[in-house]
Amino acid sequence: MKEFLNAVSLLPREYGELFSEIDKNIIQQIREIRFRSGEAITLNTRNEKYYINKSGSLSVAYSEGVVKVDDKALQEIVFCLARRSLHTYQDMIAKGFIPLKGGCKAGVAGRAVMKNGSVYSVSHFNSVNIRISREYYGCSKEITDLLGSNYESFLIIGSPLSGKTTLLRDLCRYFSGKKQMTPLKTAIVDERDEIASRSFGEGPDVGVHTDVLTLYPKAVGIEIALRTLSPDIIVVDEIGTEEEARAMLSGMNSGVKFIATAHGDSFEEVLKRPNIKTLVDAKVFTKAIVLEGKGKPCKVREMISI
Repeated sequence: MKEFLNAVSLLPREYGELFSEIDKNIIQQIREIRFRSGEAITLNTRNEKYYINKSGSLSVAYSEGVVKVDDKALQEIVFCLARRSLHTYQDMIAKGFIPLKGGCKAGVAGRAVMKNGSVYSVSHFNSVNIRISREYYGCSKEITDLLGSNYESFLIIGSPLSGKTTLLRDLCRYFSGKKQMTPLKTAIVDERDEIASRSFGEGPDVGVHTDVLTLYPKAVGIEIALRTLSPDIIVVDEIGTEEEARAMLSGMNSGVKFIATAHGDSFEEVLKRPNIKTLVDAKVFTKAIVLEGKGKPCKVREMISI
């Protein structure tokens, strides 16, 4: 329930009242809240999509009685999620997201404003996807059991909603937590503020001996962590750029281990990306862990020695 409230706390009041009528058992299962201009609000669980009827009840079947969001309401939703200051979040909105409390995130889509060949801002919004982040203590046990007693650099590969970020959080707790006899100094480079969610103060538990670089570009954050935080492990989400690869190579040469994630359904798929292949060829990672997918979040399909 707490995670759901974190996700919806900034929405206009009428939506809080609307969601308060939903059965708590269903609330615990909701993973996404989707708003689209002129369309029905949808609540997505792992296996189902629900519509909200004007009566406040939920339905899995679309009807003319479902609650829709008009264009004006959608612009107000984005304005509220951005704490009534779109300018403050302009850079993040240009990258497609607004960070929320507790590791939750709002993905936003709209009309891009270009500057020097890049997206500078978004002038009009047509879609919002609020993704609800939940903490699952112990969800990384399968991975730590497979790795054994020696920690090493590894890459977690999975499709969207397969549990990559949730696993990163739990791995940070495992390696740098209070239960470790010899905890490891861990640095999280949290470019999108969804691993540790420190933009608004205290966020999810990521371990006692963990430092968090919030909203730093990954390549910059890795370099700063190497220079100033003396980490044993650096944790990064969704790697892929040339700058990130160079920073990770520098870290490897400094003796630092990495735990990173990449989008994909297989090791062969992500290996087709030149910058990830560079890291694999350089032996930055010794293992690749492929997840089952959104049907079995946080579950391992296979571990590959590189």
